[in-house]
Amino acid sequence: MGLALRPTGLNPPADKDRSDYTLFSGEFAVGRIYEERGAPADVQWFWAITGIFGTPADMRMDGHAPTLESAQAQLGESWRKWLAWAKLAEIEG
Repeated sequence: MGLALRPTGLNPPADKDRSDYTLFSGEFAVGRIYEERGAPADVQWFWAITGIFGTPADMRMDGHAPTLESAQAQLGESWRKWLAWAKLAEIEG
């Protein structure tokens, strides 16, 4: 099962068009990705893994990317690294 992208609905009315998503593995909220308006194009999207404790020393918990797709890929890579470290697997299906 891949990570599912769902809108957070957290945008204030004045900024309702800003993209803001939660990524889910099944029903577990893995992380968040949102657009940082006004940021340089190469760091316009911020991503972070949330809700986990303990990580391998070389794992990134957050970062910036130029596109939503690359932010999603970076978050997914870190998530899979954590799953392997924790000796867990995503539920297929």
